[in-house]
Amino acid sequence: MSEIAANDLIRRLAIFGTLNLLILSLILVSLSGNGNDIFLGFIIGFGLLLLFFGTIVIIGFFQKKERYEVRLANLEQFLSVIFLTVGFIETIVGFIAMEIFVITQGLLLLLLGNSTRKRVSTIRNPKFIEWYNQGNLSDVVLRTEEVYASCPHCNSLLAVIPSLLSPQDRCPNCDGLLVSLIEEE
Repeated sequence: MSEIAANDLIRRLAIFGTLNLLILSLILVSLSGNGNDIFLGFIIGFGLLLLFFGTIVIIGFFQKKERYEVRLANLEQFLSVIFLTVGFIETIVGFIAMEIFVITQGLLLLLLGNSTRKRVSTIRNPKFIEWYNQGNLSDVVLRTEEVYASCPHCNSLLAVIPSLLSPQDRCPNCDGLLVSLIEEE
């Protein structure tokens, strides 16, 4: 993986983290109108603290500061739990109230929570951590013709030789197929 590709991955993960924080702020704003003053104060205080912490983590991750990949993984894991929980509750409430908008919003939050959870496995992948913590990616030794690729199912970072991939090859992490028949043609 080249330095450009690695920096692009870090940039994309930072962008997704920022978007997750923006979505969390929208959820907090929508929840803040549904309670008493104590609940509202707690939600706003907790939300501001989480947004402040999340912003610092994303900036530190983007600047490749030491151990910020762990902090980002923990933040994304926490946000995925929030998205999945709120999405599940909204979907149930939407079905009870027969509100198609609430059902759709709940289902979208469930999808976002699942997508966020999958990004955590990429950030916690040992290969990702290895090159994240290195100052220069040229120090990473790949065999001849080997490139980095991510599993289409679990987003694990893998070193593969593209010319040797076959439709039977599986990810060592999730056992998902690495090559689909559509890509083969």
